[in-house]
Amino acid sequence: MENNLGHVIFLDYNPTGDGILTSLMILQILLEKKCAASELCSIIKIYPQILINAKVASDKKYDYEKNEAIKQKIEQLQNEFEDKGRVLIRPSGTEPLIRVMIEGENEEYIKTKAEELAKLIQEKLK
Repeated sequence: MENNLGHVIFLDYNPTGDGILTSLMILQILLEKKCAASELCSIIKIYPQILINAKVASDKKYDYEKNEAIKQKIEQLQNEFEDKGRVLIRPSGTEPLIRVMIEGENEEYIKTKAEELAKLIQEKLK
């Protein structure tokens, strides 16, 4: 199961988000664990989330994985937020953008970090 910016995707069953499948899988978990949904929710810590779009040349939106400066910055942020948040970088499927999403405990701090990374991506992939 993968949770990707609001979509729950069960890759073993379907390559896209599907609300009916998600609800059935949650019901299966509740039945197997013999617990209430509120018990499952109690273990989830919700962090603030910042999403910044980096405008790039349309033919370069997949090149962020090839650029060493961008790769190093992404790895640094992933290590920093590993235990208390997450970093997700992905190209838009429809626009010349790379989406920079960071979750963490301090909203101002993660906004600064997301903006820094988006700026770096824009500079390197014009």
